[in-house]
Amino acid sequence: MDADVAAESVRRRKVRNTDSPADQNAAILAAAAAEFTEVGVRRANVDEVARRAGVSRSTLYRRFPNKEALLIGVAEELYENGMVQLDSAVRGLGPKEAVVEAFAAGAAMISDDPLMRRLVLTDHDMAPITGTVTALFIDIATGRVASTLRSAGAQMPDEDLLEAVEIHVRLVISFLETPATDESRREPDRVRAFAEKFLAPMIW
Repeated sequence: MDADVAAESVRRRKVRNTDSPADQNAAILAAAAAEFTEVGVRRANVDEVARRAGVSRSTLYRRFPNKEALLIGVAEELYENGMVQLDSAVRGLGPKEAVVEAFAAGAAMISDDPLMRRLVLTDHDMAPITGTVTALFIDIATGRVASTLRSAGAQMPDEDLLEAVEIHVRLVISFLETPATDESRREPDRVRAFAEKFLAPMIW
């Protein structure tokens, strides 16, 4: 074996990350997010994620036993960060105004974030995995938005509020999966006008 190749092989076997478990998890999820964004779910390589994160394969697999577990971990973190942005967008608004801003912010979030767009909209060839992730997104977004609208003053029963918000979340995904042929309808002002006219009246 060539000496340089042998040295590289030893170096790869001796990958060590001496950070705390929490820091290692953060490094793994950041590396996985970059890998999923760049090459998609199907082509993502878990060994490459370990290399990016500076951890051994065994360390990664102890925390995330397969690609699906890794993807769900990335998605949970991504969506939680997205919900923080959404909370910020509607802070201080009444329930109907909050619906409008939440719809517009959610559409922008999925459209503009390359990883979220890939996971929610474009990786259809990995439907068994990404379908789980999309369902997770719907559940997280519905629960968080409903809670936000309740805090903003919504008075309707919990079950009705959750069902109305789920419709809104599914509409965001549908609008982005199959965009209107009239590109002007995708402009932020038009998105807000749509939400104000058709969605805000659903919340009281």
